[in-house]
Amino acid sequence: MKTRIKELRQEKNYTQELLAVEIGANQTTLSRIECGLTIPDADIIIRLSSAFHVTTDYILCQSDQRLLSEPPDPIFQPSKNQSQNPLLEKLNPRQQSYLLRFLESMVGYY
Repeated sequence: MKTRIKELRQEKNYTQELLAVEIGANQTTLSRIECGLTIPDADIIIRLSSAFHVTTDYILCQSDQRLLSEPPDPIFQPSKNQSQNPLLEKLNPRQQSYLLRFLESMVGYY
């Protein structure tokens, strides 16, 4: 499970800090989960599932099948060959998370 969470986080180009803000946890807890030192409780698993748009079974490695229709990457996430907008770099992780949720609501993810 620890590698699955880390892989999903890296696919979305999230730092541990940004993901922690997104799911309402702290970065230390997320780091301990990814290192296999802590097993996440059900609430965190559900929030991770929502943040990554995958099933809880996928997070728990009970299934290799993600959701049938996975939404595209967030609009403001840069591609690997593209630098981030300087304005976005001025936002702290919490502000980036709020912006992400706003943009997702605009395109109908929620």
